[in-house]
Parts: sequence; C-alpha cells; structure tokens
Amino acid sequence: MSKLRSTALAGFLLAASLAGHAGQALRFSGESAAVTLHGTVIGPLRSGDKAEGTFFQAYHLKLDQPLRLDDGAACGEQDMRSLALSQEDMAKLKGRAVTVRARVFCQEDRAGSYRLADITVL
Repeated sequence: MSKLRSTALAGFLLAASLAGHAGQALRFSGESAAVTLHGTVIGPLRSGDKAEGTFFQAYHLKLDQPLRLDDGAACGEQDMRSLALSQEDMAKLKGRAVTVRARVFCQEDRAGSYRLADITVL
C-alpha cells in the first residue's frame, strides 16, 4: 500500500474513532475496547511518591484533542489531555506525532488514573 494511501487510511480511522467521542465521555466498564488516538509522545513524566509506593514514570501520549473517560467506577469521569503509555518501547517515539490503537484502562493503585496498554503504532 502506498504511503499516501496508508496516511489517508490512518486519518480516516482516527476521524471515525474520535467522531463518536467528541463532546461526550467514552464510557466503559472493566476492560475497554481498543480506541484509536492521535498525539505526540512526551516524557518520561513522573508522578507519585516512592516512599508511599505510588511512584510511576512513563512516556505519555499528549492528545491532539482532550478526551473524557469514564469507567463508572474507581477512576470515574476525567478529562484527559495525555495518557501514560504503559509499554516498554515508547522512548524511541519521543517527540513524534503518532496515531495509536490501544486499550484504555484504570490504574487504581497509581492515584486512580487512566493509562494505555496493548499499544500498536499505526
């Protein structure tokens, strides 16, 4: 497939994915379905406290558009401008604009925030 077709397809998939979430919360319970998101990889960002056992360091996907997530449970409704990329090989993407397909989940034991897992760069 040509690079132009691949780029056009990725753009279409991104628009289709985000169109359903604009202005409303993406609600899910338990394990969420995969979503397609676009943004810039930043970081690593650090949060929490080592002494309290809540220290966390990860690269983040700074979203092009804020996204409201709601698991209806521990993390609740949150407006997210970036999401932690819970995968080892994200350093190589630092500073790059990327489109990813990933599963959103609530990390209760780390200050109740949302993160991305099972990440595929499109």
